[in-house]
Amino acid sequence: MPVFRRFTVPVIIAILLLAAALRIWGIGWGLPNARHYFSYHPDETVVLGAATRIDFLSGQLDPGFYNYGSLYIYLTAFAILLGSGWGLINIPSKDLLSPEHIAEFAKMYLAGRWVAVLLGIATVYLTYRLGSRAYGRRVGLLGALAMAVMPIHVMHSKFLAVDVPATFFVTLSLIFAMRILDGQRWKDYLLAGLFAGLAAATKYNAGLVIVGPIVAHFLADKSKPAGRILSGKLVSMLGITVGGFLVGTPGVFLNWDKFSHDFAYEVIHVRTGHGMVFAGTGSGYLFHYISSLWYGMGIPFLAWATAGFIYAVVKRRSADLVLFSFVLVYYGVIGAAQVRFARYIIPLTPVLALFGARFLVDALVSKDKTGNQRWRNAGWLSAAVGAFVLTLFFSISIDALCVHEDTRDIAADWIHSNVPYGSSIMFPTVPWFYTPPISPWFGLLDSHQRLEKAREMQSYRLVVGDTEWNADLLKKEKPEYVIVSEFETRDRARLKDPQYYAFENVLDRDYTETHTFNRDQIGSLYPSFGSNLPHDMSYISPSITIYKRGGVR
Repeated sequence: MPVFRRFTVPVIIAILLLAAALRIWGIGWGLPNARHYFSYHPDETVVLGAATRIDFLSGQLDPGFYNYGSLYIYLTAFAILLGSGWGLINIPSKDLLSPEHIAEFAKMYLAGRWVAVLLGIATVYLTYRLGSRAYGRRVGLLGALAMAVMPIHVMHSKFLAVDVPATFFVTLSLIFAMRILDGQRWKDYLLAGLFAGLAAATKYNAGLVIVGPIVAHFLADKSKPAGRILSGKLVSMLGITVGGFLVGTPGVFLNWDKFSHDFAYEVIHVRTGHGMVFAGTGSGYLFHYISSLWYGMGIPFLAWATAGFIYAVVKRRSADLVLFSFVLVYYGVIGAAQVRFARYIIPLTPVLALFGARFLVDALVSKDKTGNQRWRNAGWLSAAVGAFVLTLFFSISIDALCVHEDTRDIAADWIHSNVPYGSSIMFPTVPWFYTPPISPWFGLLDSHQRLEKAREMQSYRLVVGDTEWNADLLKKEKPEYVIVSEFETRDRARLKDPQYYAFENVLDRDYTETHTFNRDQIGSLYPSFGSNLPHDMSYISPSITIYKRGGVR
């Protein structure tokens, strides 16, 4: 063990360097430029728009947006302020979206992404600290290594979005929950509650992590039941959780009407669904397992995490009970929702990584009669190395897609080179982030504004119906080209939507598929990229298909 401890610091440094490399490589993916004025990630513009409303110097703290908590919005605003103060960002006083200012607009996105990257790397280290306290240094290191290469965490650490920052605060809260088990110190109660509150102030449902410190309290406090419930430490922890949330999201006081409206919208949204995207996907609990976790962790890591979770349930040690209480409650909530983005599982990834690591360490290491530890199973070790290599390849593939020219840009280049100006081009839905940027305004959030911009185009005559997948309009207008994105087809095809099939029948009859641009064509190293990637893991390089009227069949 002393030899092992001697190598702990260089090993964790190497793990953090790997985590940093995977998260920084490709951080410039999809940023605005002269071709498209908005990020290719549809949520980033919402968060950045809220951040630009913050002015710390004048005391303007109301972002005017509360579908998420405000803490990450404030951190992004602060990063932009620092960038401006250091001369890295030149914030224009007006016309931020004019072509001459797009480069500065892109830097503002990048400032928020750097916040997510740094918190993502820090979460890898916190996973080590959590695992070391819960299960020992070996498990902490192996769990941190798993987090370093975790595909969904690598991908979403590049995005200006709340999920990775929320996971940082979740992991911090769980670390102090473990400390409650050890000593029931006031400081640990208060910090566990504070970070749970800050997690909720970043992403509302991340506040469910407070269940971990609560369970830790009831396991550590040996007083009578009434004494445990009325404990001053427990009450104070819950109080500071609320206080941490209010500090991170003061809109509760600053703009109650907007806060209550946006919060209620999110509650209704997750209960009613996200259009066709998750309709007909069955049980949310099964869906997150076979889709979000399957692709988000990769099959090998999910197998280890599953075995580790079952192992924790069997062992039921105090650390196990604290960690899987959070997993059960959080997974129970997201599984019951009708909106099922893969990113919802990110707050679980540190704990799942540690469950898998703990299972592997117990399978790999045994104690001899003298109490010394030794490797006992080369087969398990080989399987672990194989799982790591495969998952690393998956994450490298994600990064490779992020640095490669996006399929939307490739398709736009093809259109400008091969489709004569003035030609008619039809889109089955109103163009958006998933559409080749024939117009730089296609990333606008408001669909009516996007439709107006599409119809104003001069270089091509764009045909866009007032209703989606309008086969009658396709037959009437007879556009020379039709451009379709996988985001428009995948759910309608899955649900056998009659409008979609009526449109497809006209395409099959009157058009020829000219070109398809997809992820696998631009260098995927991992065989399962295809069309089965979860919705929000497909933002990078979606498949684009171009049809031409007539042609050779």
